[in-house]
Amino acid sequence: MRFRFLPRLAGLLLLAALAPLRAAATIHYTISLANRAENRFGVRMEIPDANQATELDMPVWNGLYQVREFASRILELHASTAAGTAISLRRLTPHSWLAGPAGGRLIVEYSIEWDEPGPFSSQLNDSHAFLNAATLLLFVPQRRSEDVTLELRDVPQAWRVATALDSGSAANSYLARSYDDLVQAPIEASAFMDFSLQVAGREIRVVVHAAPPAPESVPLWSREHLEDAAQRIVETETTLMGDAPFPRYLFILHLGTGGGGGMEHPNSTAIAVGQGFDPAATMAHELFHAWNVLRIRPRSLEPVDYTREQPTDALWFAEGVTSTIAAYTLVRSGLWGREQLYADLAAQIQELESRPARRFESAEDSSIATWLDRAPLYGRDVNSISYYNKGQLLGLCLDITLREATGNRESLDSLLRAMNTRYAQKHEFYGDTAAIQALASELAQRDLTSFFARYVAGTDEIPFAEILARGGFDLRQNESVVGDAGFSAGRAGAAGVTVTAVEAGGPAERAGLRPGDTIVEINGAPATPRLGRLLARLSPGEEIRLRILRGAQAQSTVFHAGERASRAYRVSEAAGGGLPRAIRESILTGKSVAAQ
Repeated sequence: MRFRFLPRLAGLLLLAALAPLRAAATIHYTISLANRAENRFGVRMEIPDANQATELDMPVWNGLYQVREFASRILELHASTAAGTAISLRRLTPHSWLAGPAGGRLIVEYSIEWDEPGPFSSQLNDSHAFLNAATLLLFVPQRRSEDVTLELRDVPQAWRVATALDSGSAANSYLARSYDDLVQAPIEASAFMDFSLQVAGREIRVVVHAAPPAPESVPLWSREHLEDAAQRIVETETTLMGDAPFPRYLFILHLGTGGGGGMEHPNSTAIAVGQGFDPAATMAHELFHAWNVLRIRPRSLEPVDYTREQPTDALWFAEGVTSTIAAYTLVRSGLWGREQLYADLAAQIQELESRPARRFESAEDSSIATWLDRAPLYGRDVNSISYYNKGQLLGLCLDITLREATGNRESLDSLLRAMNTRYAQKHEFYGDTAAIQALASELAQRDLTSFFARYVAGTDEIPFAEILARGGFDLRQNESVVGDAGFSAGRAGAAGVTVTAVEAGGPAERAGLRPGDTIVEINGAPATPRLGRLLARLSPGEEIRLRILRGAQAQSTVFHAGERASRAYRVSEAAGGGLPRAIRESILTGKSVAAQ
């Protein structure tokens, strides 16, 4: 979810002028965690000065660029005056109502049902509560900018609460400057483990809600590793950008509890990984969003419209280039060795080359069309590419292009720092891909129209071997026989990954898999958008264990991979010195290296 969290100067002056009035007009939310058995949050919303009819809206999207209609989960919605007199509610749209007037304070109460693991939704059960506020809370469109308060009630005695919100005066109460700020601070309530460290002059807190380990199994996580990873990642990325724009930062980690992926917020992130998976790569990606997309932000995402799709052509940069920097962070910090970076780069090239849709869907098109991700057919390799995947590769190619054009003086690093200075630190937004192209050309001191027209807006094949060679890398390919699962899948949001196509006569079809099935788990781990990468690494004959949902029915199936011919890529360091070697070493170390 993205939002407008940095008001312009005029807005700040207006807020200052109205501060006394706003303090009296604070909208207050109370959320009860009592009904854990039925996975229902109890919500009470108190709206002062509701002297006229008041519109109430529920967001239709948040976290994922998908319309998910959270209003469909609301139960027992009703409104009253402060004295308890019932007030009529008239539905305006599937996700909005008109209440009142209340002649003063308007009280709105309802339950909302959530039991979806992962960072993109909310969940309430006997083990924990995770609150993604935009999936839970109605708002008043005309009063989104007002101060709000939130109080959690019926929190089990053994649980604690973690959030990046400022604390209020009462226990488990919190303050936010607006509804937008409130929904940008997820909340974890459970008997979690946590620790804090100081990095770059900021408190970095890590909260871990983990599944209990099986008897005699290896622990799901190590404090020593997570503390080391957080330290290295925060140090590396704040050094790269030259600032730490958050007053403090909170990592909420769900380990082995279901779901998958990560969701960025200005001062925190929520991350879910499966049992045995290291969250470090996701931590590096989500932390860098504190700059790229949340503060270095495309104008087309401002202001947030919670009621409809809000497309932008710049997700290849906002998400894909964030993945480029995350990979750089891992190798520069020492969390990855060079070979891990090279293997990841080869896998990214393999993924893009395996999708026929690359010939007609550009990185910009993919950015705009992400709102189709819930449609199973769109996820097929013949229908779409991933802006994460191609954007990560474009980030590296643009980096090499900038470095070569300037003798290694300018880079993707300096482009991001320039965008931080020019836009984020001035509380301004950039004009989507066109602004990125203009600033990159300015730094390169040459027109980069051809690069952007061919590879970002266009669908020309990227000459990876040629571009990587200019950056001191060697790209080779060979034919091999690999495992074939016999199906393809696309992203389907928090519930899992949807099967988009099943090969006739293949192993998946023989096992009973059908298009439209939702894969919840593969080989004991949650299914995530990285499923395609996992399938690409299968060996012939390898066992595949799936847990799926077909409608509301859960099923399990086991089958073995077939085989198919595949073109495999391998990235290594090219021999020789000069500028290509200097570019490579600068990319890998984050330091300026002179050509020799």
